[in-house]
Amino acid sequence: MSAVPQPEDPGQRPVLVVGGGIAGGLLALALADAGLAVTLVDEGFSRATALSYGGVAWWAGAPGALGALIRQAPQAWRALEHRHGPIGWHPCGLRLHGGSVLEGLWRPPFARVDAVAFRQALARMLPRAGITVLADRVLGPLERVSGGWRLRLQAQADLEADQVVLAAGAGCLALWPALGQRLRLSWAGVLALEAMPAGRPPAGSRWLEQGRRGRLVQPRHWRRRSLEQQAATLQQEAWIVDAGLAPWGKGVLVGQISLVRPPARQAEPPDPAWMEERLRQGLSQLEKSLGSLAGPYRQVPVTFCAGGIPLAGPIDAAPGLWAFTGFSGAFAQVPVLAPRLAQAMALAASRPKPG
Repeated sequence: MSAVPQPEDPGQRPVLVVGGGIAGGLLALALADAGLAVTLVDEGFSRATALSYGGVAWWAGAPGALGALIRQAPQAWRALEHRHGPIGWHPCGLRLHGGSVLEGLWRPPFARVDAVAFRQALARMLPRAGITVLADRVLGPLERVSGGWRLRLQAQADLEADQVVLAAGAGCLALWPALGQRLRLSWAGVLALEAMPAGRPPAGSRWLEQGRRGRLVQPRHWRRRSLEQQAATLQQEAWIVDAGLAPWGKGVLVGQISLVRPPARQAEPPDPAWMEERLRQGLSQLEKSLGSLAGPYRQVPVTFCAGGIPLAGPIDAAPGLWAFTGFSGAFAQVPVLAPRLAQAMALAASRPKPG
């Protein structure tokens, strides 16, 4: 394993990364690799990363140049494992439902990152890379001060930095409300089973059997993206269920329901009981036994950008403030974008300060 890189300027103030999910965690590692001192502040609440399927569909493409970058995601994950050790990366099978019979027989190459293993690995990797991790909540909005930014923490002393990255997913909007011009919120819910249910076909679920074999199950045609594209013009809330499942540690995630509200109400949490009932109804349409699984329901706010291009760069009219959020397919996009953003930030840090 390589030695931890040291900052080029010993007097340099650390870059502050807000958010400890996949976006903040991988960006913090990339910043450390670029020779910058890094402090990561993470509230520690249940976030989207923890309940993600972790699918890496590098062949699925994305608008513009991002599609070409995503095709490099498998190499990026393997490079991370080579440098930091096991992180939950697995080539795996993908089973699709819906569409024609022939479409159901399609077996595209696929991979996943197990969310449970990844969170455990990230807790190990960050300190080993020389990154300071603070368990605290950043109170917004951020305050511009002479020469940089001040972050007010809920339980600890304020922090000041020349460069700050907002990578806290749904929490970014409270820290810098102007991001709402592009950044939107939805609510995603799943059944989170910490142990795989017993029973094999023919008595058990044939779809759970796919998860037991390490495969992902998802619809041939995802409806969530279409729902997200309507977010800016919605007059009332709308929801859909994309029935599927994914291995999750020793258990399985079964879902998911997605709900989008008009912009003025998007941050308002929906009633969990209402969401769970509709999720179970949707799962029952795929297979009756899935809708009656005795698993706890969990929901989290999820960020996205309606055009499909995430926020990954400097924030307008806010020198030293950066955004890294709004991903649609974070496990494919983040590992290829994080090193590029880190290099841009390292270049910015090397420039003389004005005055």
